[in-house]
Amino acid sequence: MANNALITGAGVAADKFLDVAAAARGGLMSSGVPGQSTSRVDENKAIQSRVNNYMSNMKTDMDFTSFSPEETASMRSFLLSERGKYTEAAQRAAEFEDSTDPAYMEYVDQMQSVNNSFKNLASQLTAYKKGKVEYAENQLNGMYSNGNDPGVNNNAATIYGFADKDKDKRADKGINAPFKIMSGGNLGFDIDGTEMSYNDMPLPGLKDNKLANTILTKNESVYNSGLRGGTINPEMLKSYRVNLDDQLQNRDALRSIVFDYESEFNLFTKEQEEELSIALKNGTISYDELRANVVDKLVNARKDVFNDGKKIYNAKKPPVGTGDSNGFTLNGRQIASNNKNTQILNSWAGDKTILGGKKFDFIVTSPLARASTTQRSYEINRTENGDHFLITDGRTEKLSAELAKEMFNIDLN
Repeated sequence: MANNALITGAGVAADKFLDVAAAARGGLMSSGVPGQSTSRVDENKAIQSRVNNYMSNMKTDMDFTSFSPEETASMRSFLLSERGKYTEAAQRAAEFEDSTDPAYMEYVDQMQSVNNSFKNLASQLTAYKKGKVEYAENQLNGMYSNGNDPGVNNNAATIYGFADKDKDKRADKGINAPFKIMSGGNLGFDIDGTEMSYNDMPLPGLKDNKLANTILTKNESVYNSGLRGGTINPEMLKSYRVNLDDQLQNRDALRSIVFDYESEFNLFTKEQEEELSIALKNGTISYDELRANVVDKLVNARKDVFNDGKKIYNAKKPPVGTGDSNGFTLNGRQIASNNKNTQILNSWAGDKTILGGKKFDFIVTSPLARASTTQRSYEINRTENGDHFLITDGRTEKLSAELAKEMFNIDLN
């Protein structure tokens, strides 16, 4: 029993991807897709909205696992017809005393064929009922890829009872989608005048969240590496390119990366997506060409996120001072009171300009414990914009005039 509460549950992922373009044949690609947009994203979202609007308007729980009167009538008619064949074949077979007679074996084969058709029908009915629930679940949960061929998505909506033949963007018949029972117990559906077997119909693919999350997680790691001042490994980029090319051989995965993650990957603009939709439909761009383009964009994006992190790191790191423009003046008489530096600074007459960074061994008073002192090696540097930085033990912090006076008894000019 499937109802609104069930449909809002977690979607069920497909065990494998389907090559929709290759599977579409013999009138399967329905032109009856809502809207006039050239973007498959918009068309797939319109189909999703149609299904979801119907589900949200259900006044009572709907049993998706039961069959409509029309469907039941089709099954009854098929079963009675096949049972008649079985009965007649059994009666004829009973007339033979020689079980090796070819005519006898023919009737036995007819009986077995009826049995097989019953088993096949039972199996397909089970799969169809399960598929109907999963389709509604996946639409409500937004799990189907916007990169699907809208014709395939629309055909799936039709066979599961969400047809929109009058193109008003509303489901015509609800979940009532009478099927036919074809030879051998196969379910069949009328798709724009073409009878299609249920087993032969492609279904829309799911969004490839796993692949997208893998790419984004690794991008974050690469960004953090740049943020820490690391380097990007060229071999890692080569491996990434090879892996992407392999993973995107799956066309559902490729379409999903292109059409499902606009804000996350920002590979194409809305206008470019529409152009790609038309090109894929018309065959003016091959999947190999699209794959190569996408792989290039994703590899370059990984370089860019690393560079973004590295820019932040570089902005925080004070440049090494060079030349007069990066020098700053210390008052020698004040700094001479720091014992270890007396020999260096006593030779200076008045104010001196230090070019670039300069290291000193200071006996300092700790700013956190005013009475304690310690001797430590510091480097003082000045950037072009006039900021002073203090470097010690591999750490860098901005040096204010107040801290310089308190810790080192020096005046920063």
